[in-house]
This record gives sequence, C-alpha cells and structure tokens, in this order.
Amino acid sequence: MKKYFLGLSCFFTVTMYAQNTSCNEKANTMLISKIKKYPSDQLIPYYSEKNDRWGFFDRKTKKILTEPVLRDAAFFHPHINLYYGLETNGQENGCNGKIMGSEENYRIADIQNSGYIIYEASGAMPNMPKRSNKDKVKDEISGFEVDAYGNLVAFNPKYYNVEKDEPTIYNIVPFKNLYFAIVKNRINNETFFSIINQKGETFSGFEKLSNYPHHKQIYSHEKDVWFLIETNKNHYILKSLFKGTPFKDNFVNTDNWQNFAQTIGYAIMQTKEGKGILDLTNLEWKIKPAKNNDFWYLNYASLKPLAINYDKDEYSYNSKITIPIEMIKKNRKNTYIYIQNSKYSFYDLNMKLYQPKNN
Repeated sequence: MKKYFLGLSCFFTVTMYAQNTSCNEKANTMLISKIKKYPSDQLIPYYSEKNDRWGFFDRKTKKILTEPVLRDAAFFHPHINLYYGLETNGQENGCNGKIMGSEENYRIADIQNSGYIIYEASGAMPNMPKRSNKDKVKDEISGFEVDAYGNLVAFNPKYYNVEKDEPTIYNIVPFKNLYFAIVKNRINNETFFSIINQKGETFSGFEKLSNYPHHKQIYSHEKDVWFLIETNKNHYILKSLFKGTPFKDNFVNTDNWQNFAQTIGYAIMQTKEGKGILDLTNLEWKIKPAKNNDFWYLNYASLKPLAINYDKDEYSYNSKITIPIEMIKKNRKNTYIYIQNSKYSFYDLNMKLYQPKNN
C-alpha cells in the first residue's frame, strides 16, 4: 500500500506577477540586482513591521538596498538560504533556495518554488536488525574501552542494562588522549547521571546528578573540561571536571550557549544581573551581564565559509572534536559579529547599534 507525504503546500490563488515570474527572475530583480554592487559581508538585515518581512541595508551608509522580501533575517556567511522568501503581494508564492555571496557574484546555487510537493513512498521503512550489545560486556575491565575513533567497544557489566540490551554509558567525551563517560543510572524510579573515567572511577562533584551534564566545547589550549549542569529549575552552573571549581557566575538561561561554539566561540548567557556575551574560549565576559542588555540572538556575516576543524568538512558539526584556538581567532577576524535585540535591530560587540535610514 502506497503512502503519500505532503511537503510545504499552498492552495492560494496567486497574482499574475507570481504566475508569470520564476523564482530565478524574482531572485535577480528583487534581491541580487539591488545588492550586487555591495560586498555581502556589509549587508545587514532590517525588519519591516508593516510587511512582517526582512530586507537588507548597507552597513556603512545605512542605506536601505532592498524591499522587505525575506521571511527571516539572513546574513551572508557566505551564502543565504531562502525559505518562502521573495513573496509578492502577501501571497503564498515564495521561493526556497540558496544564493551565494559577493565572492561568487551572488550566484544562484539553487532556487525553486515553495510550492505543493507530493512525495511517493512504497510502504513503511524495513525494520533494520538490531545488533546486541551483550558481546561488549567484559568482566575483566573496571570501566570502559573505546576504539581509535572514540566509539564505545567494551564496558564493565555494571554499565549494562540487561533488559534493554544497551549500555548505560550515555556519551563519551574525549580530552587530550583521555576519555570520560557520562553514565545514566536509574535508582528507585529516578534517573541520575555521573561522570567516570575509563577505569570506572566517578569524579567528585559529578556523581548522582539530577540533570544531564552538557560539556562545553573544548579548545586546544584548555587544560580542563567544563560541564554545564542544571542544579535547579532555571539555575545552571559551569564546573570544571578535574579541579571541580565552578565558574564565578551562575546562569538562569542558557538557550543558545553552544550555537556558535565551533566557529566564533561566543554565547549569550544570562545571569541574575541580566544577559551578557561570554567568551567560551577563556570563560571571560566579552560583554558583562546587565539588565539593559537586550540580547536575543547571535549571528555573523562573512565573505568566506568559517572553518570548523582543520581535518573536517567546513560545514560539519561534531561536539567531540577539539577546536584549535588559532582557528577561532582567525574566524573572528574574518567576520562581523552581531547581536539581535527584541526590536529586530543589531549591535556589534562594541555595543554599536546598526539601523537603516528612513525605515
């Protein structure tokens, strides 16, 4: 029996302009022709409350360059992705696609109508056989072992859930040729977490944690591993694994703390004093928390793709890799970093506000 899956759909009647104008033409007339004389890292989004859409203005002159034609704020780094962008007359006639930056002359890499799409599939996905973890249980080791890629290959029986046929080792964190594991245990119908070394020894201060400990991105110059732990509702601490010392400030909100950890190494963090920008590479405040810091999101503009790891694909994400600090420094030099506020405007890291003229 065949099943049909519905993608993004639109059944609305569109204007003659939309019917007769392809997405390629829209991209050229509504966007590219307006910005082609400007470097793409100099373009900043602006928001039109009247249209509920975004356009671009020039960073230097503050001149508005395009009409508000995008559904979301977009920075070229080095390309932008369209999602239902370039709509006309408020109709559901947008385009999805990818437009490269000025280094590639604003080349349209891919673009298509954001229309009604039917995907046809023949039945359900076949059940894949599940490989048992029982052969990884080793009485002769006290903790766990990994292969050359850091994958779990063996563990002591105390880290084995017989009923579910799976290890209770939830995640493995590598650090300077050493490996540590986050273990998930259930005691009296309550779930707890702890952190152990490969010998199965639990780190002091990291035993019987009520919430999952998230490790901070590790950078090449660091000598300790830091974990973000929720101790109570909306109360978080950063704590080092080896020394067991906490970061000087506690947090009440950490929604986007890892979003740019592998590229620019900054995060918006909120304490009881307000929001600030924390430098994750040295755990120092780039912008100290304050009540009047109206910070929502971080973003950046760049002419070329930012590196993530010298040995990895530039667009890959892997929280287990160690990031070279030199790479973060280089990335920061090659970007304009912005903070979006609740009024849909942008600050730089010097708290300079960028707004278009005559908006």
